[in-house]
Amino acid sequence: MTDSADEAGTAGRTIMRGAQATALGFAIRFAARLLFLFIAGRLYGAHLFGAYVLATAMVELAVAAGSLGTKKTLFPLLDQAAQQSSRPVAHLVLDAALLVTTASLLLAGLFMLAALLLPARLLPPEAAAALLAMAPMIAGQGLLDLFLAAARWRQKVRYEVIGRSLIEPYALAAGAAAGFWLGLGLWGLPLGYWCGTLAALAYAIGGAGRSYGGFALAGYRPSGAGLRAVAAAAPANSAVDLFSALYARVDLYLVGALLGAGPTGIYGMARQVTTPIRQVRQSFDGLLVPAVARTIGLRGAGGSGEALASATRLILVIQLPILVLLLAIGSRLMSWLGQGFEIGYWALVILAAAEVLQSALGIGDLVFVYLRPRIGLYLTLASIALGIVTALLLIPRLGITGAAFALLAAYALRTVLRSLVLRRSFALAVPHAHLAGPFAAAAAGAVAVLVIPNAWAAAAAGLALYAATLLVWLRMTGQRLSLTGFAVEQAATLDKAAPADASFRFEEGD
Repeated sequence: MTDSADEAGTAGRTIMRGAQATALGFAIRFAARLLFLFIAGRLYGAHLFGAYVLATAMVELAVAAGSLGTKKTLFPLLDQAAQQSSRPVAHLVLDAALLVTTASLLLAGLFMLAALLLPARLLPPEAAAALLAMAPMIAGQGLLDLFLAAARWRQKVRYEVIGRSLIEPYALAAGAAAGFWLGLGLWGLPLGYWCGTLAALAYAIGGAGRSYGGFALAGYRPSGAGLRAVAAAAPANSAVDLFSALYARVDLYLVGALLGAGPTGIYGMARQVTTPIRQVRQSFDGLLVPAVARTIGLRGAGGSGEALASATRLILVIQLPILVLLLAIGSRLMSWLGQGFEIGYWALVILAAAEVLQSALGIGDLVFVYLRPRIGLYLTLASIALGIVTALLLIPRLGITGAAFALLAAYALRTVLRSLVLRRSFALAVPHAHLAGPFAAAAAGAVAVLVIPNAWAAAAAGLALYAATLLVWLRMTGQRLSLTGFAVEQAATLDKAAPADASFRFEEGD
């Protein structure tokens, strides 16, 4: 085995270890999410839960802008700060925290004003009240993203696992339950959101501080250079994050505006149940994102195809059985979460398929993030436009199922456009042979589910056929599920190892 192959294998194993640790956290987190959904569905009902879902979607939209893209852009900035060594690296994190806090509080004020002024036909009164209560946590969530990213740069994934998977969701569930028993009504769910956010933030700040040996607060002074570096990296990537957040939530806004809070609660419940599919991808992101960044920086986009393909293949292999399982037992699961929620079954299945498209095949978006972020923005805008038009046509006719179809159409368009742009503009082609097996196995499992009437028997048969088909494909093609193609050289070798046109940069004029 060559040295480069050894290095790629080492990088793959590092990513896998981080993914396994994070996946365990996500499993625990989903158990907490189910507890929260049970509390919200059974105790608060579809109407109040729908108001909370709308308010949460708006808060998360603001967080996407208020965090200034630091979940992604912080890594190269910290690499550069570490090379200069003229100032503690942790002080750059504090510079970023200062900017994130300022931007987030400004947005919180704007959203609170919107909650007071928007007419009921655009924002239901219950959703406006929930938004008014939850808006200050835009700053809390933005800082939480920042400090967890800072810890990940030190390869301390456990803080994200524990903070996001244990502390935040269980504090959310506990706060929501306490709000119900205290008779707070509409305010109970926002109380849970405050509890989850603040508890996780306190833990994240402590974890990041330990990762850096302390923040050396006594010697900290805001650095003009540090603030400018964070601010310079923010606009294009913040815009991408903002429109990506809108892209992922515009269906919720349209359901709320066209159908009201009750159907939004059912639709929001279906979206929440699909969370494990997204979390499979997120479990890899802690170490996958910096590894992809380094690979692109050293080899350019065109030399990153194998790494992106192997990661996509592995994520699909894990995600698709969840889709098969939801196809089999989704109706029963929705009815368990609350009366009337089972009517969201087909919306649930369609949303699950959409999540697979976006989260697994969306790894290629990292190329845009690190090389030409405005291309990612243009693709997002095109997808949003299709999603809005499709939703406006389908929601009045098909209700929440139409909204799910609109989201699937938007994600499918982005998948096609992403592939075309990566091939033509970056000479990056993800081998389709890496992806054919998982999709074929999922199709076989889905057929078994649809022909067997008993839900639990259908689930068992569908998963068994999925596994058997996948194993046959692996043996016939000789492919493996390992992560390959990643570069592990230190960022300090960037200038020597990478061609000039593939350097790691943030372009403003693409």
